[in-house]
Formats: sequence, C-alpha cells, structure tokens
Amino acid sequence: MNKICIYLLLLILVVSCDKKSEQLHQGHDGGNDAMLTLSDQDRVVIKLLIDTAATKTMYEETTLIGTAAIDERAINVISARVKGRVDKLFARNPGTYVKNGDPLYSIYSEELLSYENEYLLAIDENRTATTQKAITQRMVEAARRRLELWTLTEKQINELEKTKNISPLIIFYSNRNGYLSELLVREGEYVEIGSPLFRLADLNSLWIESQLYSNEVNFLKQSPTLEIEFEAFPNERIQGEIVYDNPRLEDNTKINLVRIKVNNQKGNYKPGMMAYVYLKRNRKETLVIPKSALLLENNVIVWVETPDGMFEQRMVDIGIQNKREVEILSGLSIGDKVVTRGGFLLNSAWKVKQGGGAMEGMKM
Repeated sequence: MNKICIYLLLLILVVSCDKKSEQLHQGHDGGNDAMLTLSDQDRVVIKLLIDTAATKTMYEETTLIGTAAIDERAINVISARVKGRVDKLFARNPGTYVKNGDPLYSIYSEELLSYENEYLLAIDENRTATTQKAITQRMVEAARRRLELWTLTEKQINELEKTKNISPLIIFYSNRNGYLSELLVREGEYVEIGSPLFRLADLNSLWIESQLYSNEVNFLKQSPTLEIEFEAFPNERIQGEIVYDNPRLEDNTKINLVRIKVNNQKGNYKPGMMAYVYLKRNRKETLVIPKSALLLENNVIVWVETPDGMFEQRMVDIGIQNKREVEILSGLSIGDKVVTRGGFLLNSAWKVKQGGGAMEGMKM
C-alpha cells in the first residue's frame, strides 16, 4: 500500500469516526477525543483483528540455533560375515535408502565355497545312509545352520540344495531399513570377517546439535522438554528431549554443547537442516496479550474495543515477553478486547483527527 493510499484511508477513517462520534456521543465531555468508531466496512478495509486479554501460563524464551544431525544411536554397521574379495557393491551412493531385503554386495569367498560343498555332501550322505540316519541328519542340520550364520537366506540355501550349483560368489542382502550414511569398502577390496562395510542410518529420529553459553546452561534445568522449530517449517513447533548435555565447557571457550532428540517418523526433516531451539524459563500465571497488539510511542500503548463498539487508547506497563506474547502489569483487565492487527492505522487516524503530525514528512 503506497503513501497516497494510506493518506486517503486515514482521511476516510477520520471522517467516519468524526461523524459517528458526533451521533453517538453528543453532550459528552472532551474525554472522547481519545476514542474512534469504525463501521463494519472500515473494519474490513484495515483488516482488523481483535483478541482478548486473558490469564495464561507465561514464560520467557531463549532461542538457540541448532543443526539437525543423524542420531548416532540409530546407526547400524553392516559387517562382512565371510572372508573374501568384494566383487560388486549394489549400494554405493551415500543418502540412498536401503530396504530390508535389498541386495547390498556380492563377495568372492573360497571359504564359503567349502561350506556350501560340505552342506551338499551332508545331504547326499543322509539320502544314501542306511544306518545311523539320525547322525547324518544332524550333520545336514549343522551344515545348514553354518550357512545361515554366514547370513545366507533360506531362499539361497534352498536354491543351492535344488540346483547343487556351488559358487564362490554370493550376494548378501540387507536385514534392516535405513539410509546409507557411509560406504566403508570399495569393489575389489579384500575383507576379513567382521570388517565394517556399510553404515545405515535410521532417520526416524534426529539429533538437534546446539551450543549455548555458560550462563544459559541453567535454563536447561527449567526446560525438561524443549520446543523445536525448523527453518524450513516456520510456525511448526515440535517437542524435543535432551539426550546429551556436555558436563564441561569446550576448551578455551564459554560454549556448552547439547543434543536434543526429535521424532521424525514422517521423514519431513533432514540432517543438515537449521533449527531453532526454544528454552522456556520464568514461568508464571499472569495477564497476557499477543505481542502484535503493542504500539511503541513515547509510551507503550494498545487499542481496546469498548463495550459500546468504540476504540480507545490505553497506556500499559509490560513485563516478561517472548516471541508471541507479552505480560501486562497494568493498564488492562481480564476480558479486555485488544486490537492485534490494524492498531497502527487506528493510531495514525487518531493523530490526524487530533491535528498531529502523523502525515508529516509525506511528499505528495
């Protein structure tokens, strides 16, 4: 809205207020000079919003900056179950989502080849045995369990039994879901049993890593649960839980490290996202109004709608405040209707009506 439009709007409001004030308050004293009246059309034009002063649980907020990171406790390391040479990697790009049952890698292992051959020999011996049938059956079961311990699937073992086609090359599949956070092996590399190959991260929960000054550490004790707001999702606050509070300050600094766990079941949040951490302190039951109702002049004022539909200025004293609300120490009572949007135009219209300099400095 340009300056000319604002000027015309203020003139309309002043004329409207003057006419209604004369009609509704003839014979009243000059105290009504601090009051304005709006028509329904005026309310629509200035997009008026009104809220009610009420007693609430009020608190101050300290805002910290944090970054989303992978929950280290939810990382699963996939290790080699056999000794051999990595032939092919099916998951190789960090950030790839791996589902339970997806192929991860194939490995060439002569040791595995001998166990497969042992299993087939045990099956053949069991079939041809005429005596000691129970013993040969136990040999088959033991050979099969050995292959299962090497993470061969039931389908792979049954296929081996059916085709009798032994091979030193075997594919291994994932036994969990997760995002590939780190690849620890390359194709052609020889690995031992237990060598780490992949790191899969479960992103159903994340950590918010943040720093706070030493004088803010006590705020954590006043905030057993914290509110988190991601920069990518403004005005959407979620609950967080402190999982790590460094017992010592960083060397040569006054900084303390803290990690907060947040739920990410919907998968909306990604590692690396910036987030705001809100620490609540100084809780109290008090009279509260939205912070948007305040107008800062020489004093702090708000506009209040009176029971007869007019609007008047009130000077108020304020106490603690946060991003959204402010405590009122005096000037308002429970149930007062305060203007939370449109107060600036009301104030400017009142100044014009009083012959003040609301339009001073405007170049037409």
